[in-house]
Amino acid sequence: MSLSTICLPVKSELALVEQELERASSSNVELVQNAASYVLQNGGKRIRPAVMLLTAKMLGAAGKEIVPLAAAIEMVHAASLMHDDVLDNATLRRGKPSANIKWGNQISILVGDFLWCRASDIAIKCGDKKIWNSMIDAVSKTTEGEILEIVKTNDLTLTKGEYLEIITLKTAMLFQSSCQIGAIFAGANETFERSMMDYGLHTGIAFQLADDVLDYSSSEKKFGKKVGMDIDEGRLTLPLILTLTKSGVEETSIIKNYLISPSTDETSFNRIKEILIKHGSIEASLKEAGRYAQLAKEALSPFKPSIFKDALLSIADYSILRRE
Repeated sequence: MSLSTICLPVKSELALVEQELERASSSNVELVQNAASYVLQNGGKRIRPAVMLLTAKMLGAAGKEIVPLAAAIEMVHAASLMHDDVLDNATLRRGKPSANIKWGNQISILVGDFLWCRASDIAIKCGDKKIWNSMIDAVSKTTEGEILEIVKTNDLTLTKGEYLEIITLKTAMLFQSSCQIGAIFAGANETFERSMMDYGLHTGIAFQLADDVLDYSSSEKKFGKKVGMDIDEGRLTLPLILTLTKSGVEETSIIKNYLISPSTDETSFNRIKEILIKHGSIEASLKEAGRYAQLAKEALSPFKPSIFKDALLSIADYSILRRE
């Protein structure tokens, strides 16, 4: 099932999110507006706004009033991607040239900051300090995750536990905040808020683990960015970490040489994939992603059946079954 089909219960609200994003990209400085609009309208999945809207509606809130906050969380995500692409020297984002390729690193960083400021303005104006604190905390932890990832670049001693910590900070915190804000907005009690935070956390981890696998198993056309970019940038993700616990001296040397090489080629990358497949690491990583998706679904057990709960359950499955 496609994400757009899953999100039909909040289709009208997501259309309003798009309008809010268009307004948010406006600026008296033409370059700022062009770059912000390019990034925001570049076909993102809008999965974070979707889970916020679905959470709020499942817990009894009207969907339209929360639309600006749903747009704000997407702006925070877009800003993080702009900064991420600079750090990674990325050339593609969602199948199109990344902002840093079109306008350079300086503009990408500054426009990312611009989007963060616009998101902050929305969060402050909502008048709920707890919502603002949730967003601030997510941005802070996402930044810590990015830095920890940089510190661990090319580190062959990186453990599974350390890697899960990185992706919890880097990816899952924004999912968690999206769900928490939806729950706060709906006036949910502390128990229900915690359940939704758990759902967001586990969905975010599952989503990133599936992304790790796609970096080895998808195609550039489907993935929307260069395949093999993680290992090209010296990043060890779960498939590689699991392989290194099983590989012998020769295979470890092949992986190490690829990680530190200033240039790579398709033949060498395919050899790495062969080693991963040999040790069952891609399959094991998908299994781990499935475990977190199941934890996400279990977090929804306190809530009665509804079309919104069904959509959230389907998003947890989508996070690991998608092919792009």
